[in-house]
Amino acid sequence: MTEMELLQKLEAWVANLGEDTKILRKALDSQGISRDAKKYLLGGMSYMLRKVDIIPDYLGGIGVLDDAAVMRLSAKLAFEAGMPNADEGIRRMVADDELTRALFDNLYDGFVTYVKRLPDERIRNRNADHILDEPGCLDQFDRELEDEIRGYTPKPLGQNDRTIREFRSFIKSKVR
Repeated sequence: MTEMELLQKLEAWVANLGEDTKILRKALDSQGISRDAKKYLLGGMSYMLRKVDIIPDYLGGIGVLDDAAVMRLSAKLAFEAGMPNADEGIRRMVADDELTRALFDNLYDGFVTYVKRLPDERIRNRNADHILDEPGCLDQFDRELEDEIRGYTPKPLGQNDRTIREFRSFIKSKVR
């Protein structure tokens, strides 16, 4: 697959970021889901709420491409950790792992390690355990996530040969 073909496929990730966030949130309430799976989902959704992430969101499409990739890898990790009743949306996101691998290339393993740590990171003064265990914390998290989704407007990815190089350059500076 050429980089231009990859970019065309990744446009859908950027366009559907709000819906994909809702898919992860719905999966959090699915029957039979393990606690570890819930924590991976919360780590991925919490990443959306970070003020400063790997690629600043103000950079347009490329600025949320890292968020979309985190969502997909969080879905994959959650699925592997125990989601016996995963719906079609989660399965679609998990199936995007080949695109994630193509996007990250030799940085993929480092990115996996990065995403695995997200449930333990404190974002807005809470981590996944706080959200799951403290009364009212999940409700507050839901309100903040809904505000973030409501304010999201997709911006196009740059459709040129520099876009993937720029993305990987940002990733390489944070993920090893």
